[in-house]
Amino acid sequence: MLIIITTLASRINAMFSSLDHDSIMILVATPCLLLLYFVIKTLKERLFPDPQLPPGSLGWPLLGETLQFLPTRRSPSPERFVSDRMKKYNPQVFKTSLFGETVAVFCGPAGNKFLFSNENKLVNVWWPTSVKKLMKSSLANVVGDEAQRLRKIFMTSVDRDALKSYIDRMDLVAQNHIRTHWEGITSACFSYLGK
Repeated sequence: MLIIITTLASRINAMFSSLDHDSIMILVATPCLLLLYFVIKTLKERLFPDPQLPPGSLGWPLLGETLQFLPTRRSPSPERFVSDRMKKYNPQVFKTSLFGETVAVFCGPAGNKFLFSNENKLVNVWWPTSVKKLMKSSLANVVGDEAQRLRKIFMTSVDRDALKSYIDRMDLVAQNHIRTHWEGITSACFSYLGK
């Protein structure tokens, strides 16, 4: 054991002896400064919260409440993360920290109406970098003019006139399915799955 420690110490010493004093200081100072930055940022957010943010918890430093949020996605009641915080802090809006970002979560019809009616006026939609990497380009994470263009295209395909034109086709498909797969069957058993 002593031989391994001595050998390791001599290798570390040889590695650092080949570097000059300035290089060693940079190697040591860079991680220390990054750590100091995150500690100061975290302390500032917790000791002097922004008065414009709603009530809520930011969770653990750097991690936030991400560890509490992720398991709820696969649980039988994924909405529990939000509903627990609505009960605890505010039923309309609360703050939390997810994926390294402080976020405000709007709940219910009033919150959604506020967000969607004031987009690009009072509210700018943005997504954390991690979510953008995961979802690439989709209607859920596109912002600004591109989001408006995509929504306009989407809304023209589901407006009243478009839906009326789909009814005849949907009726034909349903009748064909019933004729092909259900004709002659006298009873059927259905089970209720979830909500």
